[in-house]
Amino acid sequence: MRKLITILIVALCFASCGQKKEIPFVKAHNYFVRNDVTEAVPAKIGSQDEFERYFGMAAFMGKKGQPTPIDFETQFAIAVVLPETNHSTELQAETLIDDGQKLTFIYHVDVARDKNTWTQVPVLLIFVNRQYERDSVELKYELVNVH
Repeated sequence: MRKLITILIVALCFASCGQKKEIPFVKAHNYFVRNDVTEAVPAKIGSQDEFERYFGMAAFMGKKGQPTPIDFETQFAIAVVLPETNHSTELQAETLIDDGQKLTFIYHVDVARDKNTWTQVPVLLIFVNRQYERDSVELKYELVNVH
């Protein structure tokens, strides 16, 4: 009987360790990559100072014109920043998955085939509750649409 209970406990541990769960997040709006940033932006940003080193606020008039607020006491940021391009590029947040070891942020990329006369640095920011924080964050895109 003791062996059976031990086997069941071990089996449950293995089953729970392999589970992946979807984590809630808030998509941030009205931020841009500062033009004096020369190094790669880290995927995970855990403090206000670090965040301000890479990002500026792009506020405009109206209720939806304010940048999404973040409280680094209770949240951290995950950032996707692509190289500067002259193609209109949209990044769309899909899902954030916790496998118990790391977080995997999955996003989609939509790129216009035609060139613009201007350039952009595509950026996607999400804010996540610290209760889901892991040491490692993996960025993964599933789909690239070129239209």
